[in-house]
Amino acid sequence: MSTSRIGAFLPRHFKGYLWISFLAAIFLVMGLSENDVIFVDKSRARYAADGSLLSQHQPINHDVPPITPSTSTSVPPSAPPQNNVEKDDAKPVVEEPSRIYSSTGLDPKDVVILVKTGATSIWRRMPMHMSTTLGNKQLTPNVVYYSDVADNIMGNPVIDSLANVSTALKGSPDFELYNKAKESLSDNLYQESGSMEGDHYLPGGWRLDKYKFLPMFQHAAIHHPGKKWYVYMEDDNYFFWETLYAWLATLDHTSPILVGSPAFKMGEDFAHGGSGFAISGKAMETSFGADKTLADRYESYAKQHCCGDQVLSHALKEMGVERFKGLDGGGWAALQALPIWRINFGNWNLCSPIMNIHKVHQADISKLFVFENKFMQETKGKGRIRYRDIFKYFFEPTLVATRSEWDNYAASKSFSSSEDSWSPEFKDITAAQRSERPWVSKENCKKACADWDECLTWKYQDDNCHLAHTAAMGQKVNDGVYMESGWMLERIAKVLQKKECGALEF
Repeated sequence: MSTSRIGAFLPRHFKGYLWISFLAAIFLVMGLSENDVIFVDKSRARYAADGSLLSQHQPINHDVPPITPSTSTSVPPSAPPQNNVEKDDAKPVVEEPSRIYSSTGLDPKDVVILVKTGATSIWRRMPMHMSTTLGNKQLTPNVVYYSDVADNIMGNPVIDSLANVSTALKGSPDFELYNKAKESLSDNLYQESGSMEGDHYLPGGWRLDKYKFLPMFQHAAIHHPGKKWYVYMEDDNYFFWETLYAWLATLDHTSPILVGSPAFKMGEDFAHGGSGFAISGKAMETSFGADKTLADRYESYAKQHCCGDQVLSHALKEMGVERFKGLDGGGWAALQALPIWRINFGNWNLCSPIMNIHKVHQADISKLFVFENKFMQETKGKGRIRYRDIFKYFFEPTLVATRSEWDNYAASKSFSSSEDSWSPEFKDITAAQRSERPWVSKENCKKACADWDECLTWKYQDDNCHLAHTAAMGQKVNDGVYMESGWMLERIAKVLQKKECGALEF
């Protein structure tokens, strides 16, 4: 029977109904697809820590802290091919070395960065870091954020590093902030010290901080095994990653070592946490990797001592991991503990590499990020940042002869009336001789600097004169505090501004 004859038997409006139903079905399918009911768009899917797919509305479980995913996927040798091409037709994919690896000798994928923050500072510091220093996945692909409260910032999970400590420890006075911070979240209060509505500052962050170190590395050893280096970073630190990678590439990650600036407490040498430090893959393997209860065993020790970096170094030392001392006394500090305005620039360190700036404000992070990007563009990505580069970009444009109500931290030599009164050398000097002493006036202090050939800066306050063979930017002091700081511009130009540096050697 022909189509036209069949149509004759259909109701008058049936064809119209068919077309309407057909169009409605199309729109229904489109709507279901858009909401992932029928199809799953891999680019929008959310995954749990074990790689299983989460539903669109399933909350992330912070009881088992999620890990920031790496840009690469590790596939065990026994795993089947991860493609739909027949095995015989599949061509081996050879990943080209990244520019960073070619330039530094260390692939960023072989580095895990452990960032420690806290409830009272996380929202002030971390968003800036995540959009600058830690925002380039080619440069920092494996970043894990640790705090004392689980959170999520800009899609980056923040792990509660203290979630698994003992109940007894959580009940101690040191954990008052930890417990109150969780209550504040449910009360719509925020752990900030500002003046906005809802800001609710709770003291005690320093007491809590020391307990985070060991659980952080215990967690990293479990979830990120087999890496070459594990870099510890505090939220007030700024790392020059490519310079750091180039340095770490010269060290042996197969030796159980802890790399950091020396600090001393309780008669022990340890790596200073504020400056940042790195633990080799072998060190992680022989400590936290070998003993899954290592963090638990040192809870009591941490309670009796002040500082988490010392506690961590102590635990590592007892597991056979020593701080690397190959660069101690070398005249330069690669990982350093000072803010940018307190760094002392001198002939001794100007050509040395610098890996970080400590105690950074959000404004400092932004300025350093702009500087670093400009530097890398000018050096075509091959340059390594030195103290000289920091000096020329930040310090040189601000150089003046003197500043009032300003502290330039000159401290190599000091003169004061109180010291003279106790010194046999000046006990019997005449009034005329006493009037020429450096502590009498700022003019005398400046003259004392001029008379010392190595002096680059001087500072005068009341009856105190301080001289230095280095130069620092310094900062303004409180209004009303009489303090005069001076810089010997001609000497600085000769010693610092015109100094040429040879090839960089770590």
